[in-house]
Amino acid sequence: MTAIYINLYQSYSDRGAFVQKSGAIQSDEVQTDEIKVGEKLPHWPGCEKPIVMGYSPSQIELRHGGKTFVINAGEEKEIYSSFFSQDHGVDCYMIITVKVE
Repeated sequence: MTAIYINLYQSYSDRGAFVQKSGAIQSDEVQTDEIKVGEKLPHWPGCEKPIVMGYSPSQIELRHGGKTFVINAGEEKEIYSSFFSQDHGVDCYMIITVKVE
């Protein structure tokens, strides 16, 4: 059985000094019975969820932001990233990946 994980990473820059958070701050496993071709990927943190274009035990194909991503077993790929400024010169970087095991 293949496991699909959605991982959320964040890192910060404080007035130009880079601070990296290690490891995923959030990780959700998507059960195989929740994956439906043609529907949105469940457990996605955020409003624009990727659409599942194809799925097999060895890979998943997703469409997000006008791009297609094929993630094979053993891979983790960045699907979404964003940047926003917080107070007092702190910038935040958010990255969402999908990992297939």
